[in-house]
Amino acid sequence: MSDIRSPAATNSSSGWSSFVDKANKFLQKTQEHVLQGINPGGVYQAIWCRDASYILRDWFLSGNVDGVMQQIYQIWSHQIEPNREKLVYGRGSPEMKFLSEVAKEDKQKEFQGALPTTIYPIGFSEVYGQNPDIDSTGLMISTTSWLLARAIKHVHDTTSSSSSETSVIASEHSSDYVSALLSKAGITDPKKVAEFVVPRMLKAVEYLSRRDIDNDGLLEQNHNEDWMDTVLRAGQIVYSQACWILALSNLAYLLSQLGRDISDRISRLADRAIKAVDQHLWSEEDGCYLDIQETHHIGGPYRTLTQDVSLYLVAITENAMNDHIKSTGEYNGREAKNLLDQSLYNRSLRTLDAIKSRVWKEKWPLVTEAELKATGPWILKPYQYHNQTFWPWTTGIEMLARSRFDRVEESSILFSKLASEGHPHMHTYYEWINPITDEGSGAYPFRTGISAVRTSIADIIEKIK
Repeated sequence: MSDIRSPAATNSSSGWSSFVDKANKFLQKTQEHVLQGINPGGVYQAIWCRDASYILRDWFLSGNVDGVMQQIYQIWSHQIEPNREKLVYGRGSPEMKFLSEVAKEDKQKEFQGALPTTIYPIGFSEVYGQNPDIDSTGLMISTTSWLLARAIKHVHDTTSSSSSETSVIASEHSSDYVSALLSKAGITDPKKVAEFVVPRMLKAVEYLSRRDIDNDGLLEQNHNEDWMDTVLRAGQIVYSQACWILALSNLAYLLSQLGRDISDRISRLADRAIKAVDQHLWSEEDGCYLDIQETHHIGGPYRTLTQDVSLYLVAITENAMNDHIKSTGEYNGREAKNLLDQSLYNRSLRTLDAIKSRVWKEKWPLVTEAELKATGPWILKPYQYHNQTFWPWTTGIEMLARSRFDRVEESSILFSKLASEGHPHMHTYYEWINPITDEGSGAYPFRTGISAVRTSIADIIEKIK
Protein backbone atom coordinates (compact mmCIF):
# COMPACT_ATOMS: atom_id res chain seq x y z
CA MET A 1 0.00 0.00 0.00
CA SER A 2 1.40 3.39 -0.95
CA ASP A 3 2.10 6.21 1.49
CA ILE A 4 -1.10 8.13 2.16
CA ARG A 5 0.66 11.42 1.54
CA SER A 6 1.64 10.56 -2.01
CA PRO A 7 -0.65 12.67 -4.23
CA ALA A 8 -2.12 11.34 -7.42
CA ALA A 9 -0.91 13.23 -10.48
CA THR A 10 -4.25 14.38 -11.88
CA ASN A 11 -6.23 17.52 -12.59
CA SER A 12 -9.66 18.10 -11.10
CA SER A 13 -11.88 17.08 -14.01
CA SER A 14 -9.98 13.94 -14.98
CA GLY A 15 -9.44 13.08 -11.32
CA TRP A 16 -13.16 13.20 -10.52
CA SER A 17 -13.90 11.14 -13.61
CA SER A 18 -11.53 8.44 -12.39
CA PHE A 19 -13.03 8.71 -8.89
CA VAL A 20 -16.57 8.20 -10.22
CA ASP A 21 -15.58 5.08 -12.16
CA LYS A 22 -14.09 3.48 -9.05
CA ALA A 23 -16.93 4.72 -6.86
CA ASN A 24 -19.60 3.13 -9.05
CA LYS A 25 -17.84 -0.22 -8.75
CA PHE A 26 -17.70 0.24 -4.97
CA LEU A 27 -21.43 0.99 -4.82
CA GLN A 28 -22.23 -2.15 -6.80
CA LYS A 29 -20.03 -4.30 -4.61
CA THR A 30 -21.49 -3.04 -1.33
CA GLN A 31 -25.15 -2.93 -2.39
CA GLU A 32 -25.95 -6.29 -0.80
CA HIS A 33 -25.32 -4.88 2.69
CA VAL A 34 -27.69 -1.92 2.43
CA LEU A 35 -31.13 -3.31 3.27
CA GLN A 36 -30.29 -5.76 6.04
CA GLY A 37 -31.64 -3.46 8.77
CA ILE A 38 -31.08 -0.04 10.35
CA ASN A 39 -29.12 -1.43 13.28
CA PRO A 40 -25.34 -0.97 12.89
CA GLY A 41 -24.78 -4.64 12.07
CA GLY A 42 -22.58 -7.39 13.43
CA VAL A 43 -23.13 -7.84 17.16
CA TYR A 44 -25.17 -4.62 17.39
CA GLN A 45 -28.87 -5.43 17.11
CA ALA A 46 -30.47 -2.33 18.64
CA ILE A 47 -31.15 0.91 16.75
CA TRP A 48 -28.63 3.68 17.35
CA CYS A 49 -30.18 6.95 16.22
CA ARG A 50 -26.91 8.48 14.99
CA ASP A 51 -26.03 5.37 12.98
CA ALA A 52 -29.56 5.05 11.61
CA SER A 53 -29.22 8.56 10.21
CA TYR A 54 -26.63 7.29 7.71
CA ILE A 55 -28.23 3.93 7.04
CA LEU A 56 -31.63 5.48 6.26
CA ARG A 57 -30.08 7.80 3.68
CA ASP A 58 -28.56 4.75 2.07
CA TRP A 59 -31.94 2.99 2.09
CA PHE A 60 -33.53 6.00 0.40
CA LEU A 61 -30.84 6.26 -2.27
CA SER A 62 -31.22 2.51 -2.88
CA GLY A 63 -34.96 2.87 -3.55
CA ASN A 64 -36.43 1.61 -0.26
CA VAL A 65 -38.57 4.72 0.23
CA ASP A 66 -41.53 2.99 1.91
CA GLY A 67 -39.20 1.37 4.43
CA VAL A 68 -37.54 4.72 5.12
CA MET A 69 -40.85 6.42 5.86
CA GLN A 70 -41.85 3.60 8.22
CA GLN A 71 -38.55 3.71 10.10
CA ILE A 72 -38.60 7.50 10.44
CA TYR A 73 -42.06 7.25 11.95
CA GLN A 74 -40.94 4.50 14.35
CA ILE A 75 -37.77 6.30 15.50
CA TRP A 76 -39.54 9.57 16.25
CA SER A 77 -42.18 7.60 18.17
CA HIS A 78 -39.39 6.96 20.70
CA GLN A 79 -38.66 10.65 21.27
CA ILE A 80 -38.19 11.16 25.01
CA GLU A 81 -41.38 12.22 26.77
CA PRO A 82 -42.33 11.73 30.44
CA ASN A 83 -43.87 8.32 31.15
CA ARG A 84 -43.75 7.20 27.51
CA GLU A 85 -41.44 4.21 27.96
CA LYS A 86 -38.70 2.96 30.23
CA LEU A 87 -35.50 4.99 29.85
CA VAL A 88 -32.09 4.31 31.40
CA TYR A 89 -29.12 6.68 31.36
CA GLY A 90 -25.57 7.18 32.63
CA ARG A 91 -23.72 4.03 31.56
CA GLY A 92 -21.07 6.10 29.78
CA SER A 93 -20.74 8.85 32.37
CA PRO A 94 -17.75 9.07 34.74
CA GLU A 95 -19.83 11.45 36.91
CA MET A 96 -22.23 8.54 37.41
CA LYS A 97 -19.37 6.04 37.89
CA PHE A 98 -20.31 4.38 34.58
CA LEU A 99 -23.46 2.93 36.14
CA SER A 100 -26.93 3.03 34.59
CA GLU A 101 -29.95 4.45 36.38
CA VAL A 102 -33.60 4.40 35.43
CA ALA A 103 -34.70 7.91 34.45
CA LYS A 104 -37.58 8.95 36.67
CA GLU A 105 -40.27 11.40 35.58
CA ASP A 106 -38.31 14.54 36.52
CA LYS A 107 -35.27 13.35 34.56
CA GLN A 108 -37.45 12.45 31.58
CA LYS A 109 -38.88 15.98 31.67
CA GLU A 110 -35.32 17.33 31.65
CA PHE A 111 -34.52 15.22 28.58
CA GLN A 112 -37.86 15.91 26.89
CA GLY A 113 -37.57 16.42 23.13
CA ALA A 114 -34.27 14.58 22.65
CA LEU A 115 -33.90 11.23 20.96
CA PRO A 116 -32.28 8.41 22.93
CA THR A 117 -28.87 7.10 22.01
CA THR A 118 -30.22 3.57 21.58
CA ILE A 119 -33.66 2.05 20.99
CA TYR A 120 -33.79 -1.58 22.12
CA PRO A 121 -36.23 -4.05 20.54
CA ILE A 122 -37.28 -5.34 23.95
CA GLY A 123 -39.21 -2.21 24.89
CA PHE A 124 -36.90 0.40 26.43
CA SER A 125 -34.44 3.09 25.36
CA GLU A 126 -31.08 4.32 26.64
CA VAL A 127 -29.28 7.62 26.95
CA TYR A 128 -25.66 6.55 27.09
CA GLY A 129 -24.18 9.54 28.93
CA GLN A 130 -25.33 11.76 31.74
CA ASN A 131 -27.36 13.74 29.21
CA PRO A 132 -28.71 12.86 25.74
CA ASP A 133 -25.94 13.08 23.17
CA ILE A 134 -26.23 15.99 20.77
CA ASP A 135 -25.31 14.05 17.66
CA SER A 136 -28.02 11.37 17.90
CA THR A 137 -30.76 13.98 17.93
CA GLY A 138 -29.04 16.42 15.58
CA LEU A 139 -28.16 13.89 12.90
CA MET A 140 -31.63 12.35 12.94
CA ILE A 141 -33.23 15.80 12.52
CA SER A 142 -30.86 16.42 9.62
CA THR A 143 -31.49 13.09 7.91
CA THR A 144 -35.26 13.12 8.46
CA SER A 145 -35.48 16.62 6.96
CA TRP A 146 -33.22 15.71 4.04
CA LEU A 147 -35.22 12.58 3.26
CA LEU A 148 -38.63 14.20 3.53
CA ALA A 149 -37.60 17.20 1.42
CA ARG A 150 -36.51 14.90 -1.37
CA ALA A 151 -39.43 12.50 -1.01
CA ILE A 152 -42.03 15.26 -1.06
CA LYS A 153 -40.39 16.96 -4.04
CA HIS A 154 -40.45 13.72 -5.99
CA VAL A 155 -43.60 12.23 -4.47
CA HIS A 156 -44.97 11.17 -7.85
CA ASP A 157 -41.93 8.91 -8.25
CA THR A 158 -42.03 7.47 -4.73
CA THR A 159 -45.66 6.48 -4.16
CA SER A 160 -46.18 3.94 -6.93
CA SER A 161 -46.59 0.53 -5.32
CA SER A 162 -45.83 -1.10 -8.66
CA SER A 163 -42.33 0.34 -8.85
CA SER A 164 -39.67 -2.27 -8.20
CA GLU A 165 -37.46 0.38 -6.64
CA THR A 166 -39.98 1.61 -4.09
CA SER A 167 -41.24 -1.82 -3.09
CA VAL A 168 -37.92 -3.11 -1.77
CA ILE A 169 -38.02 -4.31 1.82
CA ALA A 170 -35.41 -5.53 4.24
CA SER A 171 -34.03 -9.05 4.10
CA GLU A 172 -36.26 -11.67 5.71
CA HIS A 173 -33.26 -12.64 7.83
CA SER A 174 -32.93 -9.14 9.31
CA SER A 175 -34.31 -7.81 12.57
CA ASP A 176 -36.25 -5.18 10.63
CA TYR A 177 -38.16 -7.59 8.39
CA VAL A 178 -41.46 -7.24 10.27
CA SER A 179 -41.14 -3.45 10.49
CA ALA A 180 -40.46 -3.27 6.77
CA LEU A 181 -43.52 -5.39 6.02
CA LEU A 182 -45.61 -3.10 8.19
CA SER A 183 -44.60 -0.20 5.96
CA LYS A 184 -46.96 -1.59 3.34
CA ALA A 185 -49.91 -1.05 5.67
CA GLY A 186 -48.54 1.83 7.71
CA ILE A 187 -47.29 5.37 7.17
CA THR A 188 -45.59 5.62 3.78
CA ASP A 189 -46.91 8.95 2.47
CA PRO A 190 -44.06 11.49 2.95
CA LYS A 191 -46.52 14.34 3.60
CA LYS A 192 -48.28 12.37 6.35
CA VAL A 193 -44.92 11.41 7.86
CA ALA A 194 -43.95 15.10 7.78
CA GLU A 195 -47.15 16.01 9.63
CA PHE A 196 -46.15 13.56 12.35
CA VAL A 197 -42.43 14.30 12.67
CA VAL A 198 -42.11 18.06 12.02
CA PRO A 199 -43.64 19.03 15.40
CA ARG A 200 -41.36 16.48 17.04
CA MET A 201 -38.30 17.84 15.26
CA LEU A 202 -39.17 21.37 16.38
CA LYS A 203 -39.44 20.07 19.94
CA ALA A 204 -36.02 18.42 19.47
CA VAL A 205 -34.59 21.78 18.35
CA GLU A 206 -35.97 23.31 21.53
CA TYR A 207 -34.18 20.66 23.57
CA LEU A 208 -30.86 21.13 21.76
CA SER A 209 -31.14 24.92 22.11
CA ARG A 210 -31.19 24.45 25.88
CA ARG A 211 -27.77 22.80 25.63
CA ASP A 212 -26.35 26.26 24.88
CA ILE A 213 -25.92 26.92 28.57
CA ASP A 214 -24.06 30.26 28.29
CA ASN A 215 -26.05 31.55 25.29
CA ASP A 216 -22.99 32.01 23.07
CA GLY A 217 -24.40 30.04 20.13
CA LEU A 218 -22.46 26.84 20.95
CA LEU A 219 -23.84 23.70 22.58
CA GLU A 220 -22.11 22.27 25.64
CA GLN A 221 -21.77 18.59 26.45
CA ASN A 222 -20.43 16.42 29.22
CA HIS A 223 -18.17 13.36 28.95
CA ASN A 224 -19.00 10.68 26.34
CA GLU A 225 -22.03 12.51 24.98
CA ASP A 226 -21.07 12.02 21.34
CA TRP A 227 -20.15 9.15 19.02
CA MET A 228 -16.64 8.76 20.50
CA ASP A 229 -18.11 7.22 23.62
CA THR A 230 -14.83 6.39 25.36
CA VAL A 231 -12.80 9.54 24.64
CA LEU A 232 -14.28 11.57 27.52
CA ARG A 233 -14.62 14.83 25.61
CA ALA A 234 -16.46 17.55 27.53
CA GLY A 235 -17.10 21.16 26.60
CA GLN A 236 -17.72 22.75 23.20
CA ILE A 237 -16.92 20.06 20.63
CA VAL A 238 -16.62 21.01 16.95
CA TYR A 239 -18.18 17.75 15.77
CA SER A 240 -21.27 18.28 17.94
CA GLN A 241 -21.71 21.84 16.64
CA ALA A 242 -21.58 20.36 13.13
CA CYS A 243 -24.45 18.00 13.97
CA TRP A 244 -26.44 20.96 15.33
CA ILE A 245 -25.81 23.04 12.18
CA LEU A 246 -26.75 20.15 9.89
CA ALA A 247 -29.97 19.68 11.84
CA LEU A 248 -30.90 23.34 11.53
CA SER A 249 -29.93 23.82 7.90
CA ASN A 250 -31.75 20.75 6.60
CA LEU A 251 -34.80 21.37 8.78
CA ALA A 252 -34.97 24.98 7.57
CA TYR A 253 -34.87 23.75 3.98
CA LEU A 254 -37.72 21.28 4.60
CA LEU A 255 -39.82 23.90 6.39
CA SER A 256 -39.27 26.32 3.52
CA GLN A 257 -40.44 23.65 1.09
CA LEU A 258 -43.54 23.10 3.24
CA GLY A 259 -44.22 26.85 3.30
CA ARG A 260 -43.67 27.20 7.04
CA ASP A 261 -42.76 30.73 8.17
CA ILE A 262 -40.62 29.37 11.00
CA SER A 263 -37.97 28.30 8.45
CA ASP A 264 -36.33 31.74 8.61
CA ARG A 265 -35.92 31.51 12.40
CA ILE A 266 -34.33 28.07 12.07
CA SER A 267 -32.00 29.39 9.36
CA ARG A 268 -30.92 32.23 11.63
CA LEU A 269 -30.07 29.72 14.36
CA ALA A 270 -27.83 27.85 11.89
CA ASP A 271 -26.10 31.09 10.86
CA ARG A 272 -25.59 32.01 14.51
CA ALA A 273 -24.02 28.62 15.25
CA ILE A 274 -21.62 28.94 12.31
CA LYS A 275 -20.55 32.42 13.43
CA ALA A 276 -20.07 31.14 16.99
CA VAL A 277 -17.83 28.27 15.83
CA ASP A 278 -15.83 30.72 13.73
CA GLN A 279 -15.48 33.10 16.68
CA HIS A 280 -14.80 30.67 19.51
CA LEU A 281 -13.54 27.37 18.07
CA TRP A 282 -11.05 28.64 15.51
CA SER A 283 -7.45 28.31 16.70
CA GLU A 284 -5.04 30.55 14.82
CA GLU A 285 -2.18 28.85 16.64
CA ASP A 286 -3.21 25.43 15.32
CA GLY A 287 -4.52 26.66 11.98
CA CYS A 288 -7.79 24.73 12.35
CA TYR A 289 -11.07 24.47 14.19
CA LEU A 290 -10.47 22.83 17.55
CA ASP A 291 -12.55 21.75 20.55
CA ILE A 292 -12.65 23.85 23.71
CA GLN A 293 -12.50 21.35 26.54
CA GLU A 294 -13.91 22.09 29.98
CA THR A 295 -11.45 22.31 32.86
CA HIS A 296 -12.92 19.12 34.31
CA HIS A 297 -12.20 17.30 31.06
CA ILE A 298 -10.39 14.01 31.79
CA GLY A 299 -9.69 12.70 28.27
CA GLY A 300 -6.97 14.31 26.30
CA PRO A 301 -4.56 15.74 25.52
CA TYR A 302 -6.39 19.09 25.56
CA ARG A 303 -5.46 20.30 22.08
CA THR A 304 -6.07 16.99 20.33
CA LEU A 305 -7.26 17.34 16.74
CA THR A 306 -9.81 14.72 15.73
CA GLN A 307 -10.86 13.56 12.28
CA ASP A 308 -14.53 14.28 12.97
CA VAL A 309 -13.83 18.02 12.84
CA SER A 310 -14.27 17.50 9.09
CA LEU A 311 -18.04 17.15 9.64
CA TYR A 312 -18.12 20.89 10.38
CA LEU A 313 -16.85 21.58 6.86
CA VAL A 314 -19.66 19.38 5.53
CA ALA A 315 -22.17 21.30 7.68
CA ILE A 316 -21.20 24.79 6.56
CA THR A 317 -21.23 23.85 2.88
CA GLU A 318 -24.58 22.07 3.32
CA ASN A 319 -25.99 25.20 4.92
CA ALA A 320 -24.63 27.40 2.13
CA MET A 321 -25.96 25.08 -0.59
CA ASN A 322 -29.42 24.96 1.01
CA ASP A 323 -29.51 28.76 1.27
CA HIS A 324 -28.48 29.04 -2.38
CA ILE A 325 -31.13 26.56 -3.53
CA LYS A 326 -33.84 28.33 -1.50
CA SER A 327 -32.98 31.69 -3.08
CA THR A 328 -32.38 30.54 -6.67
CA GLY A 329 -34.35 27.31 -6.95
CA GLU A 330 -31.37 25.31 -8.19
CA TYR A 331 -27.92 24.15 -7.15
CA ASN A 332 -26.15 24.32 -10.52
CA GLY A 333 -22.87 22.94 -9.21
CA ARG A 334 -21.57 25.99 -7.38
CA GLU A 335 -18.40 25.23 -5.43
CA ALA A 336 -17.64 26.10 -1.81
CA LYS A 337 -15.44 29.04 -2.82
CA ASN A 338 -18.48 30.61 -4.50
CA LEU A 339 -20.83 29.89 -1.62
CA LEU A 340 -18.77 30.75 1.48
CA ASP A 341 -17.24 34.09 2.41
CA GLN A 342 -13.50 34.24 1.84
CA SER A 343 -12.47 33.99 5.50
CA LEU A 344 -14.61 30.91 6.14
CA TYR A 345 -13.40 29.32 2.93
CA ASN A 346 -9.73 29.95 3.80
CA ARG A 347 -10.15 28.61 7.33
CA SER A 348 -11.79 25.49 5.93
CA LEU A 349 -8.83 24.86 3.63
CA ARG A 350 -6.40 25.38 6.51
CA THR A 351 -8.37 22.91 8.62
CA LEU A 352 -8.15 20.29 5.87
CA ASP A 353 -4.40 20.90 5.69
CA ALA A 354 -4.08 20.55 9.47
CA ILE A 355 -5.97 17.26 9.48
CA LYS A 356 -3.73 15.96 6.71
CA SER A 357 -0.50 16.99 8.44
CA ARG A 358 -1.49 16.03 12.00
CA VAL A 359 -4.04 13.21 11.78
CA TRP A 360 -2.85 11.36 8.67
CA LYS A 361 -0.07 9.05 9.88
CA GLU A 362 1.97 7.29 7.19
CA LYS A 363 -0.56 4.98 5.49
CA TRP A 364 -3.60 5.90 7.53
CA PRO A 365 -6.03 8.73 8.26
CA LEU A 366 -6.60 8.21 12.00
CA VAL A 367 -9.51 9.20 14.18
CA THR A 368 -7.30 10.96 16.78
CA GLU A 369 -3.88 12.48 16.25
CA ALA A 370 -2.44 11.56 19.66
CA GLU A 371 -2.68 8.71 22.10
CA LEU A 372 -5.46 9.30 24.60
CA LYS A 373 -4.36 9.82 28.19
CA ALA A 374 -7.60 8.46 29.69
CA THR A 375 -10.61 6.56 28.38
CA GLY A 376 -13.73 5.01 29.86
CA PRO A 377 -15.79 3.02 30.52
CA TRP A 378 -13.64 0.91 28.20
CA ILE A 379 -9.97 1.34 29.07
CA LEU A 380 -8.37 1.42 25.64
CA LYS A 381 -4.96 0.22 24.61
CA PRO A 382 -3.13 2.18 21.90
CA TYR A 383 -4.57 1.53 18.42
CA GLN A 384 -7.83 0.20 19.83
CA TYR A 385 -11.37 1.52 19.14
CA HIS A 386 -11.11 5.35 19.35
CA ASN A 387 -7.44 5.42 20.33
CA GLN A 388 -5.52 6.31 17.13
CA THR A 389 -7.28 3.91 14.77
CA PHE A 390 -8.64 4.01 11.22
CA TRP A 391 -12.43 4.38 11.08
CA PRO A 392 -14.12 3.96 7.69
CA TRP A 393 -17.14 5.91 8.98
CA THR A 394 -15.28 9.15 9.74
CA THR A 395 -12.94 8.67 6.79
CA GLY A 396 -16.01 8.69 4.54
CA ILE A 397 -17.05 12.01 6.14
CA GLU A 398 -13.57 13.45 5.65
CA MET A 399 -13.62 12.32 2.01
CA LEU A 400 -16.95 14.14 1.57
CA ALA A 401 -15.58 17.29 3.22
CA ARG A 402 -12.53 17.32 0.93
CA SER A 403 -14.75 16.82 -2.12
CA ARG A 404 -16.81 19.88 -1.16
CA PHE A 405 -13.59 21.92 -1.50
CA ASP A 406 -12.55 20.20 -4.76
CA ARG A 407 -9.67 18.33 -3.13
CA VAL A 408 -9.84 15.55 -5.69
CA GLU A 409 -6.40 14.05 -5.03
CA GLU A 410 -6.95 13.81 -1.29
CA SER A 411 -10.48 12.46 -1.72
CA SER A 412 -9.12 9.79 -4.05
CA ILE A 413 -6.40 8.84 -1.59
CA LEU A 414 -8.94 8.39 1.21
CA PHE A 415 -11.22 6.39 -1.06
CA SER A 416 -8.33 4.08 -1.96
CA LYS A 417 -7.94 3.27 1.74
CA LEU A 418 -11.66 2.61 2.14
CA ALA A 419 -11.86 0.36 -0.91
CA SER A 420 -8.58 -1.44 -0.24
CA GLU A 421 -8.67 -5.23 -0.56
CA GLY A 422 -5.53 -5.73 1.52
CA HIS A 423 -7.63 -7.50 4.14
CA PRO A 424 -9.51 -10.75 3.94
CA HIS A 425 -12.32 -8.22 3.42
CA MET A 426 -12.60 -4.64 2.22
CA HIS A 427 -11.54 -2.07 4.83
CA THR A 428 -14.96 -0.39 4.76
CA TYR A 429 -16.65 -3.52 6.13
CA TYR A 430 -14.94 -3.20 9.53
CA GLU A 431 -15.94 -0.97 12.43
CA TRP A 432 -12.34 0.12 12.89
CA ILE A 433 -8.85 -1.03 11.88
CA ASN A 434 -5.60 -1.23 13.85
CA PRO A 435 -3.11 0.83 11.81
CA ILE A 436 -0.12 -1.15 13.11
CA THR A 437 -1.36 -4.67 12.36
CA ASP A 438 -3.80 -3.78 9.55
CA GLU A 439 -6.39 -5.98 11.29
CA GLY A 440 -10.09 -5.15 11.29
CA SER A 441 -11.90 -5.07 14.62
CA GLY A 442 -15.31 -4.48 16.12
CA ALA A 443 -18.59 -5.25 14.38
CA TYR A 444 -18.47 -6.95 10.98
CA PRO A 445 -19.95 -6.04 8.60
CA PHE A 446 -20.41 -2.61 10.16
CA ARG A 447 -23.37 -1.19 8.29
CA THR A 448 -22.87 2.35 9.60
CA GLY A 449 -19.45 2.61 7.99
CA ILE A 450 -20.62 1.05 4.74
CA SER A 451 -23.59 3.41 4.49
CA ALA A 452 -21.62 6.51 5.51
CA VAL A 453 -19.11 5.87 2.74
CA ARG A 454 -21.84 5.05 0.22
CA THR A 455 -23.86 8.19 0.99
CA SER A 456 -20.70 10.33 0.83
CA ILE A 457 -19.97 8.87 -2.60
CA ALA A 458 -23.55 9.53 -3.73
CA ASP A 459 -23.22 13.17 -2.62
CA ILE A 460 -19.93 13.55 -4.47
CA ILE A 461 -21.31 12.06 -7.69
CA GLU A 462 -24.44 14.22 -7.48
CA LYS A 463 -22.40 17.42 -7.13
CA ILE A 464 -20.08 16.42 -9.97
CA LYS A 465 -23.07 15.90 -12.26
